[in-house]
Amino acid sequence: MTLWPVQSPAQWAQLAQLLQAYAAKDLDQAHLSTIWQDLQDLPARYGGPQGGAVLMTNETGAIACGAFTHTRSTGTCEIKRIYVRPAHRHQGHAKNIIRELLQAATQAGYTHAALSTWRNNTAGLTLYTSLGFVPVAPFKDHPNPDLLFLGLALTSPSSR
Repeated sequence: MTLWPVQSPAQWAQLAQLLQAYAAKDLDQAHLSTIWQDLQDLPARYGGPQGGAVLMTNETGAIACGAFTHTRSTGTCEIKRIYVRPAHRHQGHAKNIIRELLQAATQAGYTHAALSTWRNNTAGLTLYTSLGFVPVAPFKDHPNPDLLFLGLALTSPSSR
């Protein structure tokens, strides 16, 4: 397995394919999601300098992805679009993607990372808390009160 920062048009296309699969099968309450806007111009949403995206590939192609982007809170990025194809789940790929995104966000100058997930996403909540995410105040508006907001202080590479 290899993790790649998304940079080339071909990589953005692979990210789009993964996100379309995610939206079609795994995204809870897809009708409330901003994923449809994101898919119209992924580099504008997740490109540098305020964002980033990664792909995980194997010999068959792209199998997982994740991204981060700015929020309305200064110094805080949002970790988004963590997706692993069903055949490749439960192998630690999501954890590796999140760690890569946290490192990239730190290098981009963010001091905090945040994410949102549904209360019923027990696997995700277990993963996020294992990485040190804790409940935080909402960093975006959302119409559903069952959305949980989690955050994490980022440490600079020199303090690790």
